[in-house]
Order: sequence, then structure tokens, then C-alpha cells
Amino acid sequence: MTDFPPEVDARYRRLAAQRHWPSETEAAFRANVAWYRALDESSEHRRYYEYVDHEGLVDEGARWLWEAVVVKHETVAIKQIELDSSGTIRRYWWRNIEDDAGGLTDQALDLAEPGLAPVSRSTFYALWDSSTDK
Repeated sequence: MTDFPPEVDARYRRLAAQRHWPSETEAAFRANVAWYRALDESSEHRRYYEYVDHEGLVDEGARWLWEAVVVKHETVAIKQIELDSSGTIRRYWWRNIEDDAGGLTDQALDLAEPGLAPVSRSTFYALWDSSTDK
């Protein structure tokens, strides 16, 4: 599944050109995006998590929320919301896996991480749907 909608295809072609990726790098990137797309479009059970930076480790007051599925005993984020302390919302998923500001985490979520807490689907999607970055 490497055929992307035209706007997604154009976004990733621009990204590859901006970063001067060789064709092998672009192909690997697209394969990775296709993997996340397959997970997103699967019927796997979703889990939702949030982390709030109360201690200013990155951006005091910033929030990160994830929609995740379990893959081979690891909790893999398939959607991510970053809400910085100024109120700017960034959304990452297969349609926008990364940009110059950040990107979807490529590390499994560590459910034992202090401050990482489960949230409801409605909490996640209230913020996801409020973003103009669609």
C-alpha cells in the first residue's frame, strides 16, 4: 500500500526534495508511512494516552496525546497531537508523519513512564478535531 492520496503524495515529494533525499531514502520513508497507514486503517483496538510536561523538561505546560495500537507487544503511536504552551496544535499521522516542527514518534510508548496516563477516546478526538491542521 504505497499509493497515497494526491495531497499526501505531493507533501512527501516536497519533503524529499527539501531534504535532498536519494531515491532509496525516499522509498524507505514512503514504506514507513505505508506501514503507519496500514495500522491506522486496521481494526486493531485503540488505546489513548497523554503526557503533560509539568516540570518544564521540554516545554512546561505542553501536552502530547497519542492514539496507539499494540504491535508485537509494543504500544505503537499511530496518531499524535502536540499542544505547546502557546496553544499551537500539531497533528502527526500517516498523512503528515513529519514536518520541520516535529513528527510522529518512532519509539514505542513506555507505559511505565512517569506522567504518561491513559485518556479517553473522546478526550483525544476533541483536541484532534479542533485542529485546523487537517
